[in-house]
Amino acid sequence: MSAAELESPLCHFPAAAGMLERGEVDGDIFLRRIVDTCAAGVAVLDELGTVLYVSNAWGPLTEQDEPAQLSDSKMSYLGMCLLSPGGASVLAEDIQGILTGREREFHKEYSVAGNDGPKWFLIHAARLDLPGTNRFRVLVTREDISRHRQAEEALRTLGGRLINAQEEERSRVARELHDDLNQQIALMSIELEQLGRKVPEGRDDLSALVRGLGAKAREISSEVHRLSYQLHPAKLDHLGLAAAIKSLCEELSKRREIKIDFRQKGFPAVLSRDITLCVFRITQESLHNVVKHSGAHEAQVLLRRSASSVHLHVSDTGRGFDMQSSRAKSGLGFISMKERLRLVGGRISIRSQPCTGTQIDIVVPI
Repeated sequence: MSAAELESPLCHFPAAAGMLERGEVDGDIFLRRIVDTCAAGVAVLDELGTVLYVSNAWGPLTEQDEPAQLSDSKMSYLGMCLLSPGGASVLAEDIQGILTGREREFHKEYSVAGNDGPKWFLIHAARLDLPGTNRFRVLVTREDISRHRQAEEALRTLGGRLINAQEEERSRVARELHDDLNQQIALMSIELEQLGRKVPEGRDDLSALVRGLGAKAREISSEVHRLSYQLHPAKLDHLGLAAAIKSLCEELSKRREIKIDFRQKGFPAVLSRDITLCVFRITQESLHNVVKHSGAHEAQVLLRRSASSVHLHVSDTGRGFDMQSSRAKSGLGFISMKERLRLVGGRISIRSQPCTGTQIDIVVPI
């Protein structure tokens, strides 16, 4: 249902709205009858924000509240809520906006202090003008979404553990590739070079074979080093985010037929490991998609740090894709990006259409 359709909070009760408009009963009396029979948690406030009456399903807002207290006509709604710090000021401002006429309604989530930790409620409030008078009422509905929030938090915790475990495994494999396998390949390359010096004169074929094996060993060493960097870039730990992304862009530009223009502003900057790794992995996945799917010959990467957040922009002029396709919605790459951002409180915007390229923007609060 759209906001326009919700202009009157009695849209959920069309018969009641019709009776009020026809003036068949007093507005307050009939409104109270509706609230009394409502299965949802509903409260009605007057022009000063005072609680006039509540539905039986409203119940206490905190463990200390008694249901009978909620019927006290002298009780202020804002005083009754007892919201935790941060939520109280937001709710007060939203309620005040309706009382002063700045807004007709709002629909938001708020946290409530509880003995067993914070609870979450989805609160909808709307202004109802009483027919034939200059008075109005404010209808407030409340839905307990604590279990939903707890389930989200459990999923977020599990997702964070899985990503951290994945990163730890990547780091372990990267160290083994670099410190063990790559060292052995380097040693073999040296031994082949020494062997080449011992080839008898006149055995050009054998000398060429040894040189070829040495060249292949060096190629393998370079590939192992590249794989190790992809798994866990050492520059990210030692030189920071901007240097690591710049190196990634240069490496892809050399290996692939694509020009990647990298620009940065506000770096070097000290960032937490979670944010640094999140932004780098999203850059890595975005450029991987550009190289693999877009067919573009040019791409742009802009990394910027403001006073309160880190911004990343990755764009290309390739073939693009349909944002509504099932492939786009279920792609593991985009799912991974969103999950990483969810863990650090960031957000992502993806814009693309066939034949118009793709733009990815992320913002991560510091």
